[in-house]
Amino acid sequence: MNKNYLFPHQFRMIGWVLAIVAVVGYLWLPEIHFKMPSLYFDTFFDDENESGFFRMATANSLSIAMILLTIGLLFIGFSKEKVEDEFVQYLRAQSLIWATYVTAILFIATTLLIYGIAYIYVPFLVFYVFLLLFIIKFRIEVHRFNKGGAQ
Repeated sequence: MNKNYLFPHQFRMIGWVLAIVAVVGYLWLPEIHFKMPSLYFDTFFDDENESGFFRMATANSLSIAMILLTIGLLFIGFSKEKVEDEFVQYLRAQSLIWATYVTAILFIATTLLIYGIAYIYVPFLVFYVFLLLFIIKFRIEVHRFNKGGAQ
């Protein structure tokens, strides 16, 4: 039984809209703060509140932007092509493998080269870098295939 876990082709456009809204909204909208329920809240960076499980935490616009960007990139990267045949599935698998290797190398390099508080951002960025590399590599390979240059 062959299962296909890809989104319908129309989700790619929805993904682009979500990703653009996330990036533009985060860059040009002011910092918005709001309360959200949290599973666990740690007061390492916030001394005003009490730490513990099931607390209200102050979230900001970055939280919303990260969620929208994640959903958008997933929709872009994992939506079916108009013609989803075996070769496109092969290109998708090869692009995933390539993106995994490159992301692992980048993660190792940043772990060796970035220290201090700046390193906290690295694990958060790894997933986005992986998705972006996969999308770029896959789109390039599909473009090459459609132009007749695939080997």
